[in-house]
Amino acid sequence: MLRFRSIPVLGALALLGACGTPQTTEAFDQRMAGYVGQSEAALVASLGVPSRTYEADGRRLLQWDFVQQSSAPAVYPSLGLGFGSFGFGRGGGSGVGVGTGLGFGLGGAAPPRACSVVFETRDGTVQGFNRNGTGCVA
Repeated sequence: MLRFRSIPVLGALALLGACGTPQTTEAFDQRMAGYVGQSEAALVASLGVPSRTYEADGRRLLQWDFVQQSSAPAVYPSLGLGFGSFGFGRGGGSGVGVGTGLGFGLGGAAPPRACSVVFETRDGTVQGFNRNGTGCVA
């Protein structure tokens, strides 16, 4: 039997599952493979002007460089050192304290992830592609 208290939890889980699809290199490759067989003009119209081009032996290589900002915060180890003092007024004791600590800092953004994709064209038609980098996910 479902109780009314568990309905918001189930709803939140359903929304969480619907929100994100995992980003994978396989999905990226599938998306880029859709350009194979297309014209070079269609490729440029879709991805924009390439970062670099190179021509040799009847082939033309077009390179795009993408930088993807990471949405995850940076997590880094940190070391801390603390000093303190305390006193109790008249006739009481007083002291000084020193301490060290080890923890994990959380803040800022993780470094951006880069992706470089090179398409090979021959006679104005995309023949294949190569990718390189940690940001090649879709």
